[in-house]
Amino acid sequence: MGKFRLILAFVALSTFVSTAQQSIKCVKGDCQNGYGFATLSEDNKEIGYQVGFHENQLLQGIGSQTGDFGKYWGTFKNGKKEGFFSYESEGNMYAFGMYVDGKREGLHVIRNKMGYEFRDYQNDKHVSNSPLVTTGITPCVMGNCENGKGVKVNGNDAVYSNWKNGQKNGMTMEFLMLEKKIIFSEFAEGIVDGLQMIWHFDGSREIMQMQNGTINGQYLKKNQNNIHEAAIYRDGQPTTSF
Repeated sequence: MGKFRLILAFVALSTFVSTAQQSIKCVKGDCQNGYGFATLSEDNKEIGYQVGFHENQLLQGIGSQTGDFGKYWGTFKNGKKEGFFSYESEGNMYAFGMYVDGKREGLHVIRNKMGYEFRDYQNDKHVSNSPLVTTGITPCVMGNCENGKGVKVNGNDAVYSNWKNGQKNGMTMEFLMLEKKIIFSEFAEGIVDGLQMIWHFDGSREIMQMQNGTINGQYLKKNQNNIHEAAIYRDGQPTTSF
């Protein structure tokens, strides 16, 4: 796959795009209608970067935004967060949940130093908490792991999902200590179908579009040394690399 080095001091002829909240400076690639990397600024101050697939100068499809505001991986629509996201922000170790029109919506599962929080959002406002009942019985230590939201443990590994007939369903997190990674996925009756994001303990991350358990669509990876790779997959095979 082709590779992008994230050199924020890159000096070249660049494209500027303004949005309602911030401006972007295209550093490399195609930030107009393609795959590219751009720095983000507010009030002429650089606050971070974004990388991913663009349409009409805005993130469209899978991408990530990283900066003073946190680290976000997910899908974008017209430059706004739309759909399933994994993220770090506000001092949290990691979190995941759904976004609608750039705003948090519904249940977000948040891991901080105190443990897990289950927060309900409406229009980006934290309106309530929905903690899972602790069962004290393994493997289902919290909630309902047959038909409902619950957490299963297996040694040092843990899986949260919205279970259906005992199978992973809906947004799911798999904390896999032995494999040294956390996987955030959308499941449909035990099969990954939708978005999948992998946070490796070495700092590298992947995000991909999945269909019926197979990579099908856009793929993006950040390596340990801040080099990004991207590709388009069809039926599990890369057809275009960036």
